[in-house]
Amino acid sequence: MQEIKNIPYYQVIHPDPLLTPYIGCYWILRNTKVSKPRRELILPDGYAELILNYGTPYSWHDPHRQIERVIDKVQIVGERDFSVMVDLNPGLNQIGVKMKPIGLFVLLHQPLNLLANQILKPDELSIDVLQELYEQIYEADSDQSKINLLNKFFLKRLLIADLPELLISKALQIILKQQGNLRIDSLTEYLDIHYKTLERKFKTYVGLSPKTFARIVRFKNTYKQFHANAHQDSSFFLDLGYYDQNHFIKDFKYFLHTTPSKYYRQQQSLSDEIVRRGLVERAMSKIYYPPAVELRHA
Repeated sequence: MQEIKNIPYYQVIHPDPLLTPYIGCYWILRNTKVSKPRRELILPDGYAELILNYGTPYSWHDPHRQIERVIDKVQIVGERDFSVMVDLNPGLNQIGVKMKPIGLFVLLHQPLNLLANQILKPDELSIDVLQELYEQIYEADSDQSKINLLNKFFLKRLLIADLPELLISKALQIILKQQGNLRIDSLTEYLDIHYKTLERKFKTYVGLSPKTFARIVRFKNTYKQFHANAHQDSSFFLDLGYYDQNHFIKDFKYFLHTTPSKYYRQQQSLSDEIVRRGLVERAMSKIYYPPAVELRHA
């Protein structure tokens, strides 16, 4: 990715092909050229994450529970069903691993119901090997060497992994294919399973209930369609699984903390400012989904 003055360096790297069912991507973020802290709103996107921070600590703010967590060194971020505010401080230097659904369970061998909406350190989960990985990457002399170490680490973990039940993989495939626009009772009927049983298994392997996960996937698609239809059909959301406008606005406010009309006006003002400055990088957006890797489960 080309660097622009005052914009952080941000690069997305695909994992070893054998890891693609479980890892969406690796990412590298540095903002050594930024002189002032910057606040971003990060939406949930159906991924869990492993964050290895080698620079300045920074804060995640949970506006729903009024909780703040400092990201320092190694952090494991479970599946989230809400947005967080992140303060990006000068001197940030980190590597992240975006885990697809079930990826965290398979590669870190953790029941994910304990990780949902949590940010935890390895010692809180008794995963000492992550500290060793952190130190190895710290000693690596290039970004490619760091990625090679990540691939090696996760391929080794894959050899001793407990794979999830086929039922969960099938449920994920259906939810993702339908982009979250489906009735969960239709899903359970198709899979021939009681909802409570599916919910229990889903929380173990994914971290969230199937209803909540589908809601996140649906809004991710809605967010994209909202931008695509900003000047077109105002009822586009009816095709995305929302019953009416109030249902759509309720989800929009939950994830973005503002109404669609206010958000659109904010984005218009931001777009005008970007054009005036000659900056067109997506990194300037104050509200975004982290890297644009398609969320598919193999």
